[in-house]
Amino acid sequence: MSVPAFAVWPPPAAEGEELAVWQAMAGTISRDNTGKPLKMWYSQSDFTASSFISSALSDPDRDEFCGLNGAEVKQMVSRLKSLSLEPVQLDDDVAKAAGFKIAHKKNPRARYFAMSRVVFDASGNKAWVSVELNGERGSIVQMQKVNGEWNRTSRCGGWYMPQD
Repeated sequence: MSVPAFAVWPPPAAEGEELAVWQAMAGTISRDNTGKPLKMWYSQSDFTASSFISSALSDPDRDEFCGLNGAEVKQMVSRLKSLSLEPVQLDDDVAKAAGFKIAHKKNPRARYFAMSRVVFDASGNKAWVSVELNGERGSIVQMQKVNGEWNRTSRCGGWYMPQD
């Protein structure tokens, strides 16, 4: 009796505007952490911090959070979570071009960052991404595309991961 073999396919490669947002955010992370640089870029989109989102969004009914009202925040976070269930893979060359080594496993001793999938608004000119820094802290970041370039416009809902 033979057992059928099943192939496990890697996630698709990051591309297009999502990749452009990731690259812009990687540049921001590099500039923001010059004192204690992060060296590794985790290879898959990730949202391990989803359980910490509720504490980060302590007042979702306030007038504005990350450029959104309360109802829009809930939709955006829900979309971040659902998109991140379908990870994408980062190409080694992309990480190298941004000045990082690629990490295939999260190791807190090798300073790394990871990002979720990207949620875009209807115009495609605003985006939100969750960023985890070395398994210690994270936030949601709003990005905006101006003159063809993605830039961080705000960092919101920061959280700290509990120590085990």
